[in-house]
Amino acid sequence: MYQKKYVAILILAFLIAAFAPYWYNLTAGKLGHMPEVEKPEGQCVEDAKWMAANHMLLLQQWRTEAIRHGSEGGRIYHSFTTGKDYYASINTCWECHKNKEEFCDKCHNYIGIKPECWDCHYTPSTKIPKYSGIEELKTKYS
Repeated sequence: MYQKKYVAILILAFLIAAFAPYWYNLTAGKLGHMPEVEKPEGQCVEDAKWMAANHMLLLQQWRTEAIRHGSEGGRIYHSFTTGKDYYASINTCWECHKNKEEFCDKCHNYIGIKPECWDCHYTPSTKIPKYSGIEELKTKYS
């Protein structure tokens, strides 16, 4: 009546497909090649393991503070691993991580993530336009 051997094969195939993501995550770091990133020149705001896991949450917190309090609105970040105070800005990151391609992009490309941060924010390799203010306008139009 029921074809028991086909039912057993279908149940087994379903279980393998359902648990494949869990098995992949358990073995992903052991089987694949992890990218080597350049070590920063200074000390990071938190320890390396914490930053590897939570850097996006930290940047989102800093972004929220910048939107709510403005660029100079008392945005001080107190590190809970080092105990130091840092200015909560992406510029704090660029003080140590000078090369976006060798640090950020290697991991993001390996994982397959394209962050939208760099659509608006500059990187150390981007040439920032220099504007000297009203003096430039006076010489240009006088």
